[in-house]
Amino acid sequence: MRVTWQELRAVCLLLGCSESRVRGDHLAMTRPGMARPVIIKMVKDLGEDIIRSNMLTLGVSRKEFETLIARVRRAKKLRTKHI
Repeated sequence: MRVTWQELRAVCLLLGCSESRVRGDHLAMTRPGMARPVIIKMVKDLGEDIIRSNMLTLGVSRKEFETLIARVRRAKKLRTKHI
């Protein structure tokens, strides 16, 4: 599954994370209780390894992640439809 950094950022926001810092082309997202921040490289397509690592950090299953990505993509589609 190909995911953009904006979609992963949106999933993190849905899960209660907030942006904590930007360093170069990396965005760090945190929320209380997480062992470490989610690091998102701000590139067009994120690799499967990055997605898998961040799912683990967020504590979500593959199925939950796919559901959230679908929700983000539907919302994006609705926003662009009205413009």
